[in-house]
Amino acid sequence: MLIGIAGMVGSGKSTLTRALAARFGLQHVLESVDDENPWLERFYAGGEEAMRANAMPLQLHFLATRFESMRRIRGAGGSWILDRTWYEDAEIFACGHFEEGLMSGLEWELYRRLYVELLHSPAARPPRLMVYLHAPLETIIARIHLRGRPKEKETADAYWAALHARYERWITGFRACPVLGLDVRDYDLVADPQGIELIAARVRRRLEPDLPQTDLFPASVLEAAAS
Repeated sequence: MLIGIAGMVGSGKSTLTRALAARFGLQHVLESVDDENPWLERFYAGGEEAMRANAMPLQLHFLATRFESMRRIRGAGGSWILDRTWYEDAEIFACGHFEEGLMSGLEWELYRRLYVELLHSPAARPPRLMVYLHAPLETIIARIHLRGRPKEKETADAYWAALHARYERWITGFRACPVLGLDVRDYDLVADPQGIELIAARVRRRLEPDLPQTDLFPASVLEAAAS
């Protein structure tokens, strides 16, 4: 069984992934900053010209890395929870580069063809449930300024506004698997780790009887995992 966690930068995907994994006894994969990505620095190093030159290989690297990770997860077996999905890589970020003019029409068509083919692979079997974290744009931006990485804090609000709009458009048309929407204003797992219990109850109702029988962990186990 696979649970996907989706949502904007600043929505708390990694925090929720860790908390649900501890609560249900799931294996988990956090999104990698990907220090070994040779295209990331090139993409940001030289302004718009460098972005256009490197957008395609950057997105292909992300796609290949994501599917390599998913192949290993499927091979290992068991139940997993995933911080960000391959759907977002392609349908939000790569598509966004095309819409912004950083990828040409020919590049986007080639990328899209590869992505569609990969969707037919066993590794891309849809998650059992997609947990989608959402909030108004001003809430997301405030969280980024408070808790984000330095590069995220320096990013113009216009970028986040465009990304937020793409996320909302994407989830509206998403049909690959059931979706559980969570408004991030309704909880704060950093300030109140016990808030995971209400979220876990909602997830449990959507997944039973597929959750592993290790869903017997008391709150003390969750606290130990978070420390």
